[in-house]
Amino acid sequence: MAGVKTSRFIQALGPIPVVGLFVAPLAVSLLFILPSLVDVTGFVSLFEHPQFWGSLRLTLFTGVISTVLAFILAMVVVVQGTSFDRADNVYMASQAGPMLALPHLAFAIGLGMLIAPTGLLSRLIASFFTGWIEPPQWQTVQDANGIGLIAALVLKETPFIVWAMSGVLSREDVKRAFAGQRSVALSLGHGERSIWLKVLLPQILPRIIWPLVAVFSYGMTVVDMALVIGPAQPPSLANLIWTDLNDGEVLANARGAAGVLVLTGIIAVLLGGAAMLVKSFQPLLHRNYAAPPQNQTAMGLSLPLWTIVKLLYFGVVLILALQSISGHWPFPRLMADQYTFKSWVRLLHDGWPLLTSLILALSTSAAALLACVFWLETKPEKFDRLMLAACALALCLPPLLIALGQYRLFLQLGLTGTASGMFLSHVLPVTAYVFIMLQGPYRGFDPRWRSVSDGVVASSWRFYFRIKLPLLKAPLLGAAAVGFAVSVAQFVSAQLAAAGRFSTLPMEAVTLASGSNRPLFAASALALMVLPLMAFLLASHFSKSRWKPG
Repeated sequence: MAGVKTSRFIQALGPIPVVGLFVAPLAVSLLFILPSLVDVTGFVSLFEHPQFWGSLRLTLFTGVISTVLAFILAMVVVVQGTSFDRADNVYMASQAGPMLALPHLAFAIGLGMLIAPTGLLSRLIASFFTGWIEPPQWQTVQDANGIGLIAALVLKETPFIVWAMSGVLSREDVKRAFAGQRSVALSLGHGERSIWLKVLLPQILPRIIWPLVAVFSYGMTVVDMALVIGPAQPPSLANLIWTDLNDGEVLANARGAAGVLVLTGIIAVLLGGAAMLVKSFQPLLHRNYAAPPQNQTAMGLSLPLWTIVKLLYFGVVLILALQSISGHWPFPRLMADQYTFKSWVRLLHDGWPLLTSLILALSTSAAALLACVFWLETKPEKFDRLMLAACALALCLPPLLIALGQYRLFLQLGLTGTASGMFLSHVLPVTAYVFIMLQGPYRGFDPRWRSVSDGVVASSWRFYFRIKLPLLKAPLLGAAAVGFAVSVAQFVSAQLAAAGRFSTLPMEAVTLASGSNRPLFAASALALMVLPLMAFLLASHFSKSRWKPG
């Protein structure tokens, strides 16, 4: 290993695990999309579909609005939370961390139970303000305009953007540069809002462009959240496509494949247009305007908005916990008449979805971690750019596009409905996340430790296992926990690869969404949340240094 003296043979083997688990499946999956480009019948059938144009309008509305609102909300939160002379950004990132651990699907289920006409919020309003004896006639879940889906996406993506912005602002070089620029701007009479919009934001935006692209791509193509909380008539374009991809009819499959390509093209055009728009507005932001009035309204909203977001996350977890053990719970009572663990007993008794998700998460996160470590130890840092580009491609391309190509590849190899197919469908996104999380800390390892080890004539393997791995324990366990959480949350690619022979927690939760057993539905969502949460807690516990000062 690099840092560990290895033979040329082992050095040559370095890229094989990552290429076999990630790069080759990704590349070949995308190649299997190409036949759909020339299938004219699929495109004709898609454009003639009675729900296509309505679904497209709905998707554009929910995808664009949710991304813009999440970005604005995150910016307002981070603006007030940054002073440049304290560890505010690290603190804010740590607050966002637990929210990121909550899977999108579990959050959508809990939010739906929170804001539904018979949900906890309407019960609180009825009990303390209005005296309602019947649920209000409002439609907050699966509403025709997708407002519920937008709310779920905004609340779920805001902590992610906050985390990304805080990561940029917590760098010492950036913090010092921005503090100096802020001081100069304040001396010229600019207020905080003006400083952020004209000085800091144009510099931050390019540094978080890929997280924003991932947020927008996800919002435009999300399937599982839309199935739970999104509209049905018409559905989002991703759900319309998803229905066709799961249809046994050849024409429907071709239409679904055409839909994937059309949706990918729309996302590419919109991102290109947004990039041109931002580029054209940058000179305007950098112009030397006279200092505007000191307006702190937006700044003062930061703490209340961030508090509301955190309270909503708490409410989501609370309603899932209460609903999972509730018996008869008539409206408008705040508490159920009785509590029972029947739903949990049933969930554990029919435990194959839970066990399948657990096994897949453990195996794929371990395999991805070992493959990435092998790459980082045997390949020079200059090759990391290729891997990072492949990871960005895997995370920013619409999941439906990759899943479709992967499914066609598995059909050719006879891997659909097999354990190997399920493993490969999960390990691809897991490897992308693990490499991105691990590359920076691993490459930043201080080489002076190697020199000290050589000075005491320690063997290469002894240095690696007794010094390097213990020092890198925190980022290794953190990357493994992220990979575990990503695996647990997989739905689209896993559903296609399973071919009805396997079921995981996300598949089970989406299936229960159409039923009437709300306690079981809540229990499955809570289990979906508990698994990654346990992974992060264990990673946090075992990443602590075992050396303590005497």
